[in-house]
Amino acid sequence: LFVEVDHGPFMVDNNLFLSSVSLLDMSEGGAYVHNLFTGKIISRPEPGRQTPYHPAHSTTVAGMAVIKGGDNRFHNNIIVGNGTSSADQGVAAGKDPEWRGGYGLWVYDYREFTLQTGGNVYYNGAQPYAKEANVLIQGSANPEVKLAQEIDPLRLQLALGPELKQAKTTLVTTALLGKARIPGLPYESADGSALAIDTDFFGKKRNKTKPTPGPFENPPTGPGGLRLR
Repeated sequence: LFVEVDHGPFMVDNNLFLSSVSLLDMSEGGAYVHNLFTGKIISRPEPGRQTPYHPAHSTTVAGMAVIKGGDNRFHNNIIVGNGTSSADQGVAAGKDPEWRGGYGLWVYDYREFTLQTGGNVYYNGAQPYAKEANVLIQGSANPEVKLAQEIDPLRLQLALGPELKQAKTTLVTTALLGKARIPGLPYESADGSALAIDTDFFGKKRNKTKPTPGPFENPPTGPGGLRLR
């Protein structure tokens, strides 16, 4: 997913990001909720050009601003690394990764605006944001995510265990997400009503007090698979 020079608010939820690069983020003010990330995340500011932001549900230009990066919300995601630490991901320790990115939200440590986080689960060397709240790190544990495209029906193979129940998640709502910094607007449904990410990838209702991290509510544990279509 490539998001270019957006100031928010926008919502990205219940997705499977399985490519070598999951997210190329040249924006700010996004909400990433209940996703599965298995590729790199690249955070890149864009200080060289001013781009418009808008009033709620309008294409009228409210103002112009550069992209400094950050001001995103990451809640209840599963983030999988490649088995290496952030310092081994082609980026020298303490250096902004920019175009090379890395596995996990640590790439936002270098952005001017802070992230809002909660309920994320990290596997196989993926590293959290430096100021991350309510994080569950599974270290070298590898869920072995694989898309079985050669069979019908299409299946997602993944080995998730009971550790997901330890994640400190909460139902994601308009009230939780607050307002995007630059436009000063809340995260709403398209009709302007308050939103709640209360269904999963398949449309199954989520637990209202402690939803399961990732796109699937209460997925099977072990090395089995999920039928996607």
